[in-house]
Amino acid sequence: MLEEPPKHVKFILATTETHKVPETIISRCQRYDFKRISDTDINDRLLHIAKEEKIKTDEKSINYIVKHSSG
Repeated sequence: MLEEPPKHVKFILATTETHKVPETIISRCQRYDFKRISDTDINDRLLHIAKEEKIKTDEKSINYIVKHSSG
C-alpha cells in the first residue's frame, strides 16, 4: 500500500524512532520534527478552545490535563 498508493491517499507516519524506518520509506516522506510545547501554551490553548466551544471548565481540570500532557 505504501509503494503505490492511490493519488487521494495521504499517510501520516509518527515515530520517535526514525532510525527504524526503512530508507525506502524515508526517501518518499516529508519530515516534520515537533518539539514539546510549554505548559503555559497548553493551558492557554485549552482555555481558548473551551471558550470558543462554549465548554464550561474549571482551573483544576485544565491543570490536570496540562500536568499529564507531557508537552
